Amino acid sequence: MEVHVEIAAETLFHLGPIPVTNAMVTMVGVMALILGVFTLVARRAQVVPGRGQGVVELIVDFLLGLVEGTAGKRNGRRVFPLIGGLFIFILASNLSGLIPGVGSIGVWHEEEAEEESAAAVVEPSTTEQTAQNQEGAADPAAAEGEAATAEGDEAGGHHEVLVPILRSPSADINMTLAMALITFTTVQFYGIKSHGFVGRIKHMADPPFLFPIELISELSRIISLSARLFGNVFAGEVLLAVMYAMAAAIRVAVIPLLFPVVFLFLELLFGTIQALVFALLTLVYIVLAFGEHDDHQEDHARHEGAREDIGPAERGGAVPAAAGD
Repeated sequence: MEVHVEIAAETLFHLGPIPVTNAMVTMVGVMALILGVFTLVARRAQVVPGRGQGVVELIVDFLLGLVEGTAGKRNGRRVFPLIGGLFIFILASNLSGLIPGVGSIGVWHEEEAEEESAAAVVEPSTTEQTAQNQEGAADPAAAEGEAATAEGDEAGGHHEVLVPILRSPSADINMTLAMALITFTTVQFYGIKSHGFVGRIKHMADPPFLFPIELISELSRIISLSARLFGNVFAGEVLLAVMYAMAAAIRVAVIPLLFPVVFLFLELLFGTIQALVFALLTLVYIVLAFGEHDDHQEDHARHEGAREDIGPAERGGAVPAAAGD
C-alpha cells in the first residue's frame, strides 16, 4: 500500500451525471465557513468592536484601502466586492490544505497497475528471450510453468492507493481555472461598459498592428492566473507530504515533530502571498480595462468640485456692489 499523489481531483461519488470530487467537498466547506463567520460578525457588530469583529474589520479595511489606492475611490468601490471575495476565498482555500486530515484521511481504493509497467516487468530483452527459448526447447515443462507464473503476475497487477476525502480547492486546476475565467469575464465587462464594444476594440488596437498581441495577451491571462495558483499550491502540498515522509523515516528525538513545522510556516506565507497576487493581478487588469476614460471623468468632476468651492473673487469675477453704493 502506498500514498497516491494525483494531479487531478479524485471523484468520491456522483450526483446524477455530475461527479463530486474531494476538492468540491472542501470548497463547499470553505464557502460555508466564510459565509458563517462574516454573517455572525455582521449580526453582532458593535460600535466598540470585539476581537473577532476587529480582525474582520482589519482585513476589510486593508483590502478597501488597497483597492481604492489602485483604482480610485469611485472605481474601487465598484470592484471591491470581487477583489475582496477572491482574496478571502483563495486565502481560506490555500490554508485549508494545512488543516490536519485534509489530504491524509481517506479510503483505500484498489487500482490496476499500468499496462506499460506490467509489460515492462514481464517482457524480457532480446538476448534473454533467445536464452529462454533455448531453455524452453530443452525443457518444455519448465517453459510452461514460467508462462503460467507470468500470466498470474499480470492478472494480479493491482495495488492500493489512498483517496483523500478532502483536498484543497486551490490544488484543483478546475477550481483555479474557474476563478481565472471569472476574472477574464469581469475585465471584459468593465472594459466594454467603460468604452463601449467598438471603443474597447479601439483601445486594444492602438496602434492597430498591436491588436493580435493584445488579444493573445488577454487570453493568456486565463492560463497564467490559473496555472500559477494551482502550481504553487499543489507543489506545496507535495513538498509537505515528502517532508512528513522524511521526518517519519528519521525517527530521531524530536526531529519528526519539528522538521515539518518550518515548511508549514512557509506554506502559510506562500498561501497568503498567492491569494494577494491573484487579487492584485485581477485589480490591475480591471483598472487597465477602465483605461483613461474614467480617469478623465473623475479628474474633471474633482476639478469642477474645486471650482465650486472657490468664490467669485478668487475666480477673477466681479464682486456685486452693495445696494447703497
